[in-house]
Amino acid sequence: MKRVRALVALALGIAALAWFGFPGPGGSEPKRKPPSRSRTTTTTMAAESIWSSGAACEKLIATGKAPRAPGVARIGAWNLHWFPDGTPGERPPDQAADLDWLSCAIAWLRVDVLAISEIKHGERAAAALETLRTRLSSLTGGRWLVVLDDCPRGSSQHVGLLYDERRARLGKTETLGVLNPHGTPCKDQLRPGLAGAFKFTGGLDLTVVAAHLKSGPERRSLELRARSFEAFGTAVTAAQALAGGDRDVLLIGDMNSMGCEKCSPKLAAHEELAAVDRILSASTPALRRLDAAPHCSHHYSGKATLLDWAAASGLVELPNDRALSVSGYCAELACSGRQPPQELRRLSDHCPIYVDITDVDRDDEPR
Repeated sequence: MKRVRALVALALGIAALAWFGFPGPGGSEPKRKPPSRSRTTTTTMAAESIWSSGAACEKLIATGKAPRAPGVARIGAWNLHWFPDGTPGERPPDQAADLDWLSCAIAWLRVDVLAISEIKHGERAAAALETLRTRLSSLTGGRWLVVLDDCPRGSSQHVGLLYDERRARLGKTETLGVLNPHGTPCKDQLRPGLAGAFKFTGGLDLTVVAAHLKSGPERRSLELRARSFEAFGTAVTAAQALAGGDRDVLLIGDMNSMGCEKCSPKLAAHEELAAVDRILSASTPALRRLDAAPHCSHHYSGKATLLDWAAASGLVELPNDRALSVSGYCAELACSGRQPPQELRRLSDHCPIYVDITDVDRDDEPR
């Protein structure tokens, strides 16, 4: 309870908040409800957008991809919405991932490494991942590989790293149980982190940690996220050890920093983020959250919220701390909160994010 009081006190500037008597078992991930159409306005994406359809993406990718400066490594993250089914459970649904469109969109983003979340295990998921990486290799001329955390459950969510070995060579990996708020990697259907030590073609060495924290706008979920945020420093230390002591670490993924709508008093999403910033700056090692543009990665019930973001430790190679870009429908709708077309759920209900980092090794420079 002390962690949550500290989180809310930092955000709201109050001495304490009563967190007693929250109902129900904590830990299992709730199913997301469909967006409320009565509170939002569904919009149509521009025909010339890769986010309008798979056919549009295939046409547009033939003429160009997302802008990218020379001499950078691009690391991204994308929650793929119960990949490949678009829903929990074992039976294949009607709204499964459009693998052609998804591979086209990832190729268009021009990422070297993509932290992925909400990935299922099982034969169908494995086959879909194989198809995705094969199509990505064909579209980009690279050699795409994927690694997931080692939690064993077949139908729950997993985190992973999808990467182009032509641009990013993966060394050691480690499942980081400290990011599961219960302290055990696979407990109660909550996720660990997955750390991967990468070496990029220009010399940058960097450990990427894929993260996916607890979702939910109620007290219990806020508490569980707080535990994970307070463990970021420990996760960084483990990631540094994985890379032989290299200090450069990027934690990136779906942090679900949605605030606490069901708390009393309510906690807004931006207030939770402000509290998180204080927690990260006080961590050992210290981290800083990268500013995002635009400042949202998810639209739900008429609200645009920044759920997906990145935090860095070390990394003098970052051009600045405003390096996080949000793509997808969030950028095109300018965080208006308007409901994106239902067809986009064949990709995800989240928007992809990415960070460009100068692809050189500056480990000897002062932090």
